[in-house]
Amino acid sequence: MIPIKSSENPRILHIDVLRILSIYAVVILHISAPFAANMNTYGARWWWIGNLGDSATRWCVPVLILISGRLMLCSDREESILLFLRKRLSKVIFPLIFWSFLYLINMLRKSELGIQWDMSLLKLFLTNLYTGNVHIHLWYLYMLIGLYLITPIIKPYVNNVKKDNFIYFIVIWFISNGVIVFLEKFTVYNIGINLSFFHWSLGYYILGFLLERYNPSEKQRKIAYIFGFLGFVVTAYGTYLLTVNNVGQLVEHLYSYLAPNVIVMSISVYILFKNIHWDRVIDNIPILNTIISSFNKTSFGIYLVHLLVLDIIYSGELGISIKASSFNPIIGIPLVSIITFLVSHLVVLILQKIPILNKAVPK
Repeated sequence: MIPIKSSENPRILHIDVLRILSIYAVVILHISAPFAANMNTYGARWWWIGNLGDSATRWCVPVLILISGRLMLCSDREESILLFLRKRLSKVIFPLIFWSFLYLINMLRKSELGIQWDMSLLKLFLTNLYTGNVHIHLWYLYMLIGLYLITPIIKPYVNNVKKDNFIYFIVIWFISNGVIVFLEKFTVYNIGINLSFFHWSLGYYILGFLLERYNPSEKQRKIAYIFGFLGFVVTAYGTYLLTVNNVGQLVEHLYSYLAPNVIVMSISVYILFKNIHWDRVIDNIPILNTIISSFNKTSFGIYLVHLLVLDIIYSGELGISIKASSFNPIIGIPLVSIITFLVSHLVVLILQKIPILNKAVPK
């Protein structure tokens, strides 16, 4: 989930850095995923590289939700519910409509049927938009809308409760998602209790607030880092065991954002970057401040456009095709991810200078 940066918010360096790295991790994940999809297609060695890339970046979306919780719930700005929703939703709804339509057109133009510029296209678009049947990464915008809608309800609560209440919620949330819902993936049984009140995204959202209010001690941070590393090991090796047992077809249970291994990995990454003295780092590397500021303004747009950029890079429509699979993935994945990330950054910078289109890639 990509938190949208408000110009009214004071700059928080670790948030800026985490946002940029999380978006880049999303790009790496999408480029690594095809290698991990089927061990029989690329062979075990290439599959392992894809699996490691995928496993190492599974924290990306949870960390973005943690950031959103930190920014939305910790804010002491007083504003009406309508003003809050108007300011936030205006930066989500137009991009959702714009990019849903653009990705649909891109898909249709490559299909056998092509683009039919008639009412059937409008009906298809509106149906997909209403049902959420949009391009694979745009689901995030629907979730973001939901979190924004519930923020005016939960913000007064989280700002006026004791630590015990937070612990209670997080424990129930973890048991509901990281234990019960996760284990249901391995069985044919589903619990009868309605656990939808503890949606996995809401837990990360509130946890972002909690980690700001109650910063872990040095000892607790070290424990978090150990569990985070173990979470990565479990993700990578556990996925290998499950996939081998499934005749090479990928089993994604441990990739899930609500898997306990991904939960602890996400929390540890957030805590790690939160406790780095970024002001000192920037003092030693002044140009880093300019780089962070530039990419921070385009991060949301990079998320929205990167799969279209990747599709064009792979297709060869510009006269050259650069595919990660054309190289050993240990080279191909970082190479293509860097190219995709940088080109997306440039595209967003251009769009942000064009009236109307700049609303599709808000800063």
